[in-house]
Amino acid sequence: MNEVQGLSKAFGKVIAELRAKRGISQEQLAEAIGSTNVYISLLESGRRKPSLNATILLAQSLEIQPDKLTEQVITMLKQSEAGNDVDG
Repeated sequence: MNEVQGLSKAFGKVIAELRAKRGISQEQLAEAIGSTNVYISLLESGRRKPSLNATILLAQSLEIQPDKLTEQVITMLKQSEAGNDVDG
């Protein structure tokens, strides 16, 4: 897996975890950011890369500061690189 794919997967995993912790559906998150549940699904699976605008809207909707979201993504990426599968 290349670095971009790893980053996309880590971002998606963090978004999915934060969404689940808040008990909201993909549809609810999509509505909050003005998108579709398909887009959220693609992000969570690592098959789409978010724009900066989408990242900030996601952070706000998930009640987390954008810098904290970024920190969580980097931590997830490092865990993946260390051999701890992001999918696991």
